[in-house]
Amino acid sequence: MLNILRKKGLAKKIIWIIAILIIISFGFFGTAYLLNSNSNQDVAGKVFGKNVSLEEFKQVYHHTDIQAMLNYGKNYQSFKQFLNLENQTWDRLILLYEAKRRHIQIPDDRVVKTIESFPFFQRDGQFDTLLYNDILRFAFKITARNFEEGIRDNLKIQEIINQETVSLSLADEEIFEEYKKINEKIQISYVFISPDQFSNQVTTNADELQQYYREHDHEFLVPPTVDINYIHFEFPEAPPELTPAPTESGDQQQKTQPPPESEQNEKKIDEIREKAQSVFEELLSNPNIHAVAQKNGLEVRTTGFFSMEQPVLTLGWSYETIDKIFQLNVNQISGPFETTKGLLIPQIKEKRESYVPPYAEVQDKVNQAVLQMKAKKIAGVKAKEYLESIKKAFNPSGLDNFPETAKALGLDIHQTPVFARGQYLPQIGISNEFQEAAFRLTEQEKVSSVVEIPQGYCILHWDSSIPAEQDKFEAEKTKLANDLLQEKKNKAFGDFLDRLRLKAGLVNNIPSPKDRGL
Repeated sequence: MLNILRKKGLAKKIIWIIAILIIISFGFFGTAYLLNSNSNQDVAGKVFGKNVSLEEFKQVYHHTDIQAMLNYGKNYQSFKQFLNLENQTWDRLILLYEAKRRHIQIPDDRVVKTIESFPFFQRDGQFDTLLYNDILRFAFKITARNFEEGIRDNLKIQEIINQETVSLSLADEEIFEEYKKINEKIQISYVFISPDQFSNQVTTNADELQQYYREHDHEFLVPPTVDINYIHFEFPEAPPELTPAPTESGDQQQKTQPPPESEQNEKKIDEIREKAQSVFEELLSNPNIHAVAQKNGLEVRTTGFFSMEQPVLTLGWSYETIDKIFQLNVNQISGPFETTKGLLIPQIKEKRESYVPPYAEVQDKVNQAVLQMKAKKIAGVKAKEYLESIKKAFNPSGLDNFPETAKALGLDIHQTPVFARGQYLPQIGISNEFQEAAFRLTEQEKVSSVVEIPQGYCILHWDSSIPAEQDKFEAEKTKLANDLLQEKKNKAFGDFLDRLRLKAGLVNNIPSPKDRGL
C-alpha cells in the first residue's frame, strides 16, 4: 500500500508530533507465554463483547512494543522491565475499536509523512529507504506493511485524542492563578506544639494495645528485604586540584591540560573497570562468588538485611542501584554497578517478602504508637487553647506581636525562610497542610487556625509575602498556558479512557504473571 516508502525516499522533513497518551504505567513480560497458554488458546479475551484472537493480540502487542521503543529511544532497554505492555495492548485494542466505531480513516499520504519525519530513518536530513528497511528488519523485526499499519493505528488514536480534547481551553484567570501558585512566596512565624511534651501524661494497658494492633496491623508491615553478598572495587582517591599560578598581571593562568596525577588516576579507574568486568564475566560461568573472589584476591562483603525504605546509607549506593538490586532473584549476580566510590558486583544471598509481624514481635512499637496517639490528642486540645489565648492577647486595634504573645504562653517561636510552594522547610519538612495554610494568610488575616502536621500541631502567623510579578507573567504566559492546557488535555483524555475501559468490559484470558511463574 505504501510502496513509495520502500522504493524511494522523499526529501520533505516534517516534525513528528504524535503524542500517544494511552497508558501512564507500562510493563514488559515478553510474548513467548502467549504461544503456550492452555486456556482459550485461540482467544486472548473480549472487548465490547467481541472476541480478540490470540493472533490479533500478539500483533497489536508487537506494535505496542515498537511504540515503547519510539517513546523511550535509547533508554528503552533500561525502562522495559518496568513497562506493562500487556495492559497497554488492551488499551490500544479498546481505542482502535472506538476509532472503528467513529469511522476514523487515515490516508496513505499522512502515514508516509509521519514515517518520513522519524530522524532514525533519515540520512543527511532525508528519508533513506535502505536504512528504513534495515531498521524494520533488524531492530523492530517487522515487515514494512505491518509497521506502516501500526503507524496508521497510532494516528487513529491521535485523532481520538484530538476529538476528545480540541474543545478545551484556559481562561486568563486560570493561567494567572497557576502562575501565582508557582511564583508567589511567603515568610511566616509559627509555634509548634509537639506531642512529646505530653508523653509523661499518658499511659497504656494490654487490652488497648492489642486492640490497636488488630485495627492497625498494617502500620507494622515489614517491607521486602534483601541480604547481599558483594564484591567492591574501590576507586582511588582523586588527586587534589591544582590552583593555576597567577600571571604578572595578577590573573590566573588557564589550565591547558590536566595534570599527570589526574591522567594516572583515570588510567587506574579504567583498569579497575576492566578488572570488575572480567570478574563479572567469570561469575557468569561460575556463580560461586566466594570462590571467584578468593581466586582473584578479592573480599566478599555482606550487607545484612535491608529494605528500599531503609537502605544501608554508609554504602553510598544510589536509589537506582538499590532498585535494580531488588529486581534480582536469589543467587542471581548482576553488575558491575558504578557508584561514586567504585564498582559493585552484587549477588542476592537471601530475600524476605513483606509480612505483618505477630503482636509479640512488635509489642514495643505498638506501645509507642498508642502513647504517641494519646499524646497527640492532648497536644491538639492544648493547641486550640493556645490559639484562643493568642487571639485574646492581640491589641484590640488590630496590632499584634505574635512572638511576644507566644513567648508569654511559654511557647517557642520559629520563623521560616521566605519560601514558595513545594519547598522543603527546616523542622517542618514538606507538608502540604502547613504550606496551604500559610498561603491562605494575608496582611489582614494574619493568624491561622490550628494546623495538624505529622509531627504535631502548628499555629501560623503571616510575616511578609512576595507577590508574583505581573510583568514576568506576561513574558511567561504563553509557555505556561501551553503546559497547563496540555496537562488539562491529558487529564481529560485519561478520564475518557477510564470510561471507555468500563464500557469495553474487558475479559482477559492472558495468564497472569503469577500463573506464568513470573
